[in-house]
Amino acid sequence: MEEEEDESRALLAGGPAEAAGGAGAAPGTAGVLAALCDPSRLAHRLLVLLLMCFLGFAIFAMIILLPFRLRSNGWGTIIFSCLVCIGQVVFALGGLFNAFWLMEFGRFVFGTGGESLAVAQNTYAVSWFKGKELNLVFGLQLSMARIGSTVNMNLMGWLYSQMEASLGSAGHTTLGVTLMIGGITCILSLLCALALGYLDQRAERILHKEQGKTGEVIKLTDVKDFSLPLWLIFIICVCYYVAVFPFIGLGKVFFMEKFKFSSQAASAINSVVYIISAPLSPVFGLLVDKTGKNIIWVLCAVAITLVSHMLLAFTLWNPWIAMCLLGVSYSLLACALWPMVAYVVPEHQLGTAYGFMQSIQNLGLAVVAIIAGLILDTRGYLFLEVFFIACVSMSLLSVVFLYLVNRARGGNLNYSAKQREEMKLSHTE
Repeated sequence: MEEEEDESRALLAGGPAEAAGGAGAAPGTAGVLAALCDPSRLAHRLLVLLLMCFLGFAIFAMIILLPFRLRSNGWGTIIFSCLVCIGQVVFALGGLFNAFWLMEFGRFVFGTGGESLAVAQNTYAVSWFKGKELNLVFGLQLSMARIGSTVNMNLMGWLYSQMEASLGSAGHTTLGVTLMIGGITCILSLLCALALGYLDQRAERILHKEQGKTGEVIKLTDVKDFSLPLWLIFIICVCYYVAVFPFIGLGKVFFMEKFKFSSQAASAINSVVYIISAPLSPVFGLLVDKTGKNIIWVLCAVAITLVSHMLLAFTLWNPWIAMCLLGVSYSLLACALWPMVAYVVPEHQLGTAYGFMQSIQNLGLAVVAIIAGLILDTRGYLFLEVFFIACVSMSLLSVVFLYLVNRARGGNLNYSAKQREEMKLSHTE
């Protein structure tokens, strides 16, 4: 206890030399080390943000999962990262031994850990960055996730070719070895989880944070207390994403059939949404942080997505226009929508809220993927696009309803950045 108090005094009293660990250190180096070690300083939070971004780097696939979780931060995050690593190893072993059932089981384990890890990542973001930086942080997390997806899609094929040349044969053995090597990113995620767990516990000790303040204890009974604005956010989320991810999953053949693109060109245009979102997400996150008005930005994103799908469905315009619009709107929505949960949910319910949001999103994606396949098989791509337009339209109506409800209740979802800063100051006084 005495050591903890000494550490707190050293870090928070403002003495860079003491915090850096001795008078022998160079003044500049001492100042940098003091900032990195002090959980109340921006440099330390940026270090946490870097770890948070790499925490989700290995999550390339998700499955449906109810929001049962042990704890958002600390040991829970470490356990979820371990599940991701174990799932990847089992998946690779299934390929190595040509056992498809084992590969399915591995993906189940991977998804169980990965889904919960994504929710823990959101809770960490709110815990460390709730306030003027939160939208930017969500944008950076999305950007890193999209970079991870792009790396995975482009690197694994090349890696398989290299293993095929090295082993002298193709087949399940080469696949298993490739998947095992690809699992290195999961180990990176585990290392970040260990570091984040340590830094989070250390910050609690030094800054005397209240235990469980950031939504770490998950109770399904919290669902009955969810407000109408939160349920509307859930509806917006589900109706929007079911018109993006399933479309991208079926998009390659769509571009080949309707626009007569080659296989390579169709793949390129189909991936442009993710390519655009990687650099734009942090930019839009910063924009929303500086301006506020989250509902207005969500409204713009959903409206642009609706225009994109209508162009693809009813015109023969160059589809690059529509897909670039979709990439821009997808990036903007993620930066403005997900942080809104933190503005309508008490902090002790954040883990439950984000877990539930992630869960019903994946449930919607699973159901709509099946429906989309049936529509495509029986009616064709035009009817499929009309279905996606209907989903986006429902999301748009929900955004308008959310705006009206928030305004009637005097909510803070559409506050400007200045209004939020004033509200934050009034709460601290």
